[in-house]
Amino acid sequence: MAKLTDKQRKKIIAERAEGLSIRALAKKYRVSDTTIRRTLESDPKMAQKVAQKKEENTVAVLAYMDGKKKDVCDILDKLLEAVKDEEKIAKTPLAQLATTIGILIDKFTAAELSGRGNVNAENNLLTAIQSAAKNIPVPTVTEDADAVQDTE
Repeated sequence: MAKLTDKQRKKIIAERAEGLSIRALAKKYRVSDTTIRRTLESDPKMAQKVAQKKEENTVAVLAYMDGKKKDVCDILDKLLEAVKDEEKIAKTPLAQLATTIGILIDKFTAAELSGRGNVNAENNLLTAIQSAAKNIPVPTVTEDADAVQDTE
């Protein structure tokens, strides 16, 4: 087992409180994960320090995100406008369109349901999609793989 100095032990505890992983600490100090764990367990206030640092980091990240809310909304507005562009839709492969639609539905549904606090609530977007789907002609595939015909 590698011998750590008191200075190294204090640094390990401080760096762990800052959020460095046990594996990263072990690599940095060239010791085993077990040695790092034992060093951390030797400090009775370690769990409290880590929890406090996580809370501070969470507050900082949430404050940063709140400050970027307008930028994010501006970007989303531009992307949604691009998604509505008929020319772009016509040029986009079906798989990408399906992925885009799936993401929009998932995110909108999650936001709508979390705002209501009711998972069983009627979803306006889903209802609109189901209604629109009734008006879409379903293509049929003939024996000639190149010939696709509408059923209507």
